[in-house]
Amino acid sequence: MSARETTSDGRVARGDESRRRLLAATLTVMEQGGVAAVSHRAVAAEAGVAAASVRYHFGSIDDLLVAAMTTATEEWAATLAGHAPDTHLGRLAAFLADESLHHRERAVAEFELYLLAARRPALRPAALAWLGVAIGPLADGLDDVGRRTFAAVLDGICLHGLLADDPPDAATIEAVLRRVCETGG
Repeated sequence: MSARETTSDGRVARGDESRRRLLAATLTVMEQGGVAAVSHRAVAAEAGVAAASVRYHFGSIDDLLVAAMTTATEEWAATLAGHAPDTHLGRLAAFLADESLHHRERAVAEFELYLLAARRPALRPAALAWLGVAIGPLADGLDDVGRRTFAAVLDGICLHGLLADDPPDAATIEAVLRRVCETGG
């Protein structure tokens, strides 16, 4: 590898690391103050960098929010895959129960970002990707109405789990999701 390629690779790696740090900072800002708290300045302060760095990597707040939602979805998919139950429904239920009990602030921030997609079309593909991960392998066994019903029930489980003082456990969530799948919606 030439010196130029090494330098270029180093810049690319540093740029990728900067983006990762800025996205982590964005999610932290959202956890602390909601989507409304996200600004180039707030993200820069959380990441410990100049605001110009945020603007360099993410020209607009929408660009930053789309990237944050995409990152959250990718992290969510990896975490979901790592949960212990053998079935997709079991992993999904365990994940949702864990989020509402142990990662409430992050889940609220992500749900707020998900809702923002209704007002900001740029966020919609990333929001729909989240649903795609959640439905995952179940999609083949459900018709269009079944997929829509599953998505609606999933949204309700997430929202009610965040609102409840005593959110449902994984077994209850799995039973609800299984019922939706068995009835086909």
